[in-house]
Amino acid sequence: MNSIDAHSALATRAASDVTASRPKPQSVSAAEGMAAVKRASEQAVQVSTTLDSQRARAGEEMQAVQAKLDEIVSHLNVKMDVRDKSLNFSVDEVSNRVMVTVTDKVSGEVVRQVPSEAILKVAHNIEALKGVLFDRNI
Repeated sequence: MNSIDAHSALATRAASDVTASRPKPQSVSAAEGMAAVKRASEQAVQVSTTLDSQRARAGEEMQAVQAKLDEIVSHLNVKMDVRDKSLNFSVDEVSNRVMVTVTDKVSGEVVRQVPSEAILKVAHNIEALKGVLFDRNI
């Protein structure tokens, strides 16, 4: 027997071993198949309901945090109103970042702003690109 025949015999034996080791397909009745589909559908509905409730809860928590942040900003602005320099706290609407602005009460000139105007512009541009970069909001 030449080497080609030997390799061919080995390949045939390996293929038959693989075929023999495969599990035999089990016959499933239509009723069993429909029951499995129904169970999968019910599980999908349960998962969807759970995700919806988690999203709603997260949204409520975000609103509560935003309300608390607005309250703190207002309180800090009242406390800082008695100084020579005016220290104003605010929240940027687009980026949701806390901003601190130090202004001279006499001249009204902005002495310092944190984060700087350049950083805010970058944050605004990133927010504007979210729709382009991502398919959906999370």
